[in-house]
Amino acid sequence: MRISSCFTIAFISQVCAQTNVVSETRKYVYGAVFDTILLNGNIEVKTGQNIQWSFIDRTHKTLMLFHSVDNDAPTLSAYYQHRCTYNSKNGSLELRRLEVSDIGVYQLSVEGYYTQEPDKLYIYLIFLDVEEVLSTPLIIQDPAHIANNVQLSCIVRRGRPLKLLWRKGNEQIHNSSQYTLASDNSTLSISNVAKAHCGLYTCTVMNDVSWRNISHVLIVQEVQFLHKRILIASVIAMVSTLMSFAAISFIIFFGIERYKAQKYQMRLTVAFLFIEMKCYICLLVSSILCTLDSDFLIGYRAVSGIVFCLLFGMTGYIVFLFLRPRREDISSFLLNKRERYIILGSGVFTIIISPLPIYEASENGRRYCMGHGERGVKRCTLPYGDIAAAVTTAVMVYVSTVGLGLIFAIKNMQTWNLERRSSRLWTR
Repeated sequence: MRISSCFTIAFISQVCAQTNVVSETRKYVYGAVFDTILLNGNIEVKTGQNIQWSFIDRTHKTLMLFHSVDNDAPTLSAYYQHRCTYNSKNGSLELRRLEVSDIGVYQLSVEGYYTQEPDKLYIYLIFLDVEEVLSTPLIIQDPAHIANNVQLSCIVRRGRPLKLLWRKGNEQIHNSSQYTLASDNSTLSISNVAKAHCGLYTCTVMNDVSWRNISHVLIVQEVQFLHKRILIASVIAMVSTLMSFAAISFIIFFGIERYKAQKYQMRLTVAFLFIEMKCYICLLVSSILCTLDSDFLIGYRAVSGIVFCLLFGMTGYIVFLFLRPRREDISSFLLNKRERYIILGSGVFTIIISPLPIYEASENGRRYCMGHGERGVKRCTLPYGDIAAAVTTAVMVYVSTVGLGLIFAIKNMQTWNLERRSSRLWTR
């Protein structure tokens, strides 16, 4: 409490030394800056009483209000008349817009409180301490990169914290061989940083009128997360999807319709297959990464799994249409309306679904940066999921690239066989 003990003891001794004081009561009250507080003396106002409120600080005593019951109207001093409201029924005083300068002792003196001894005074003392509401603290990591020793500082810009606590997850941190608290617990030093130190650190500050907390994620070198990689892969997939849909629409509605010749149809179909497969590869990689990331909501992971299955099925469907032997009609399958609608419908679906992993990955990154505890670090382990995703992605890209080359080779061989077969029939 800001009212010093020496000042309090000296004032109480001075009051008690007065011979006409019969009873004296004390009360301690806390208030926040700009708040309103009720100074209640717990008295019953009667005729013939003289009620006086005074404010006493370190230097002087100031008269706030004087009320002679049934004789004069209550009189408030000029400094308090716009900030105070007096209740003439119980003698209470409401003080508004508290300031730090209001810290001190508020004295209620009642003359005539005791009917048997009207010349005696009843004294009621209220010790008021005004605290500024704490602002949300800020955690600063020094150094910003992970080093052997890391220091976390909890800084409060406004207000005076009376207590400061550190927690890692749900466990409170105390001085130990790994953690060192200094400067009234405002600084947390971590020595020999290892994987065990990874996690969510929360700083909580408190005073008599408020409390605030903030969290900070400490990620060590051994632990990595997929959010940034998912965000990049998802953006690439969305851009590839949009470009692919535009190119496919151009090929279907302009290129194939205009060039009826079989030679140009095959070239446009090969271009379509290359663009569509490239788009599907990007989407499949993004879907795998989203499914493997445990920090994604279960709904997003389920949607990513469904998208992966649909894309895998569409890949097989388009490859089957491209490689399917046609003896009577050797025109492109893109001339068939049913195949067109299926392909264009899947393109619209992928355009709609592609922004979802981007949103969730960016939200995860934002939550980690802000240190929100409700979606904080789930676990700090070695990145087995990250390694599996990287290996799977590399295998998919390699297999897809080789597969595209193999598809084109098989199609070329089918055309070559048809040409040889037709030339033999011609010679016969």
